[in-house]
Parts: sequence; structure tokens; C-alpha cells
Amino acid sequence: MGKTKTCQSCGMPMAKESDFGTEKNGSKSDDYCTYCYQNGAFTEPVITIDEMAEKGGAIMSQMYGIPHENAKNFAREQLGCLKRWAGREILFCESCGMPLMRDEDCGTENDGSKSTKYCIHCYMNGKFTEPNLTKDAAVEKYAPMMASHLNMPLDKAKEMVAHYISTLPRWQK
Repeated sequence: MGKTKTCQSCGMPMAKESDFGTEKNGSKSDDYCTYCYQNGAFTEPVITIDEMAEKGGAIMSQMYGIPHENAKNFAREQLGCLKRWAGREILFCESCGMPLMRDEDCGTENDGSKSTKYCIHCYMNGKFTEPNLTKDAAVEKYAPMMASHLNMPLDKAKEMVAHYISTLPRWQK
């Protein structure tokens, strides 16, 4: 399975060819989904980040039983890390999904340099901090935190976390 890309406007995982938007010349966009970007332009060029968070939050609220305001605020946090809204592409940990916004968020390689793939919680000195962590164990670890943070049912948090981490390269191997 190839690396799933994330729409840099709405945050939707783009796994299938049909998920990708198009450039003016008809080629697939590397950055944006079909809902956000067609023929080389945004489908909603004047939408604000708050309006996008409202839309995304409504979908998350319905799908995962998250109280609407919590879902909207969470969507807003996530959108702020995307190219369209941040003005640059921000890397995410390929293990847990944490945004690597600052140097101190990055794990370290064997030589002490910063990792461009993993966060400090998942990767230090060139290896995973929990090398035997399985995808299922990661869901069990992260879901209670997500359920508590968003005031959502634990079973729905497990579903949401499982779906999300399945898009991350560490768990696609």
C-alpha cells in the first residue's frame, strides 16, 4: 500500500485516484482533494478556516459522536497545520500523526540530527521509543486520550484513531 496523502485544505485522507483534485492541465493535484480543488483552483476560494472547520466539525460530529463544538474546535486545530491555512506544508509524525511544527517536536536520528518523519514521543536516537507497538496497541493507547479530549464515546474514538493511523506510513507496512 502506498503512502496516503492528506488534503492540504480540508484534511481528508486521499487514498484513491478519485480523491485527488486536478490541476489546469488535468493532472492530479499533489496537495488537494477533489472536493477542494478542481481545474487548478479552489472550489471555494473565499472560504475561511473557521468556515472549513465548521464543515469538517459537522462531519466528525456526525460520524464519531463528538459534541459539535468540540469537533469544530478540533477541526480548526488540525486545519491550522495544513498548507492552505498555515502557508506552508507542516510535516506530521508518520507514527502518531503529531504535527512537527517546531524543531523540538522532532525525534532524533542516530547522529543526533532531527528526524523529519517522527516526533520526539515516537522516535529517539534513530529508533522507535516503542519498537514493539502494534497498530492495534496504538489504537488502544491513543483512543482513551482522544475520547477524553473530545468528550466522545470510547468505541467511536477507537474507530476514529484506527482509521487515522491506518493512513500513517508506520502502520502501512
